[in-house]
Amino acid sequence: MKILPPTIASHKLNYLLQIQKKAAFLPPLSVGEVVEAEIMETTRYGKTLILLKNSRVMADSELPLKKGEKVAVKVEQLHPGVILRIVHNEISQNSRLMYCLRFYRSNPKALFEFFIEGTGRFSPENLGKLAAHLGKEDVKNIQNILESLIFSRESLKKPFFFRDYVHKFGYLMEKVKNPSKNLKELLIRMSGRLQSLMENRNFPAAEKLAGFVRSSLQIINSHQVINYLFQEYEGKYMFQVPLLFPENMGLAEIFVKFGDRDSKGKGRREEKKVLFLLDMDALGNITVEAKIKAKKISCVLKCKDENICNFIRLFLEELGEKLTALGYDIDYLTCVTEKDDLKIKDEYRDVQNLFSLEGVDILA
Repeated sequence: MKILPPTIASHKLNYLLQIQKKAAFLPPLSVGEVVEAEIMETTRYGKTLILLKNSRVMADSELPLKKGEKVAVKVEQLHPGVILRIVHNEISQNSRLMYCLRFYRSNPKALFEFFIEGTGRFSPENLGKLAAHLGKEDVKNIQNILESLIFSRESLKKPFFFRDYVHKFGYLMEKVKNPSKNLKELLIRMSGRLQSLMENRNFPAAEKLAGFVRSSLQIINSHQVINYLFQEYEGKYMFQVPLLFPENMGLAEIFVKFGDRDSKGKGRREEKKVLFLLDMDALGNITVEAKIKAKKISCVLKCKDENICNFIRLFLEELGEKLTALGYDIDYLTCVTEKDDLKIKDEYRDVQNLFSLEGVDILA
């Protein structure tokens, strides 16, 4: 599996600043005019406060902009909405990658929040009249994909759930064959339709959804970048999978580390280490360490409470049988208590060392 860095500015909408005020409430502007805009503040969901002709104006932007940055913008239109196009700025592809890295660090659980909010956002009931303008088939596909990416009891019947997760989420954009089955591609298409609605008619609901879609694309981009950097520099991958429990949601963070190659580029690559950090509803935090080489697997589950550990042990035999049915030989499969929580946290920090390199030009 090869995860490429996302082309963050892949479609023209990324270079637009959409002003929330009507032209009558702004400084004098004319279509085609090029003016300077200074970035005063940036917020979640792509909101950006800019200084335009000495007036502070709130705008929507998909392009990662930094506070204090000055950009040249061209007035594309004034009616029905004011739209500026960025014609020059100093954001390189490398700094876009670093922006995504910082975006992830600012809220590592943003993907989890996106899943919780997204399933409701795209329900026909919540979309109301807006659904008819967005393409009912695409809305339905987004809803179906979001639901299919949440691991539930039904997912246990799908042996290729994780493989499908990687493809459907949008990690492998270079391999997209059917856009209707790819969340990122569908959201990009949805962003274009929302933009058209906002340009041609007064539709407040479209503006709200457009902000959520922009934020969602930033989240997906950030996870693509994390995995691109991991695989390039450490031979690792990191995935977050939401877990559906009877009463609430949990989260599984999965780290995959491939064995190092020898000097000839061969050797231990077939060995994989997998770390699961599970946030369970009733069982609390559980760490699962697995080593896989060829078809042989070793696995240790760790938790802080002996009673929970005893409960998990009741199911280890069944787990072993299912792994054997998949063709694995079991080296060992055990559950132990790990009362020193710092040890688990240290292991977690170890796989996040890449995130501490923000001050180093790792992309030069």
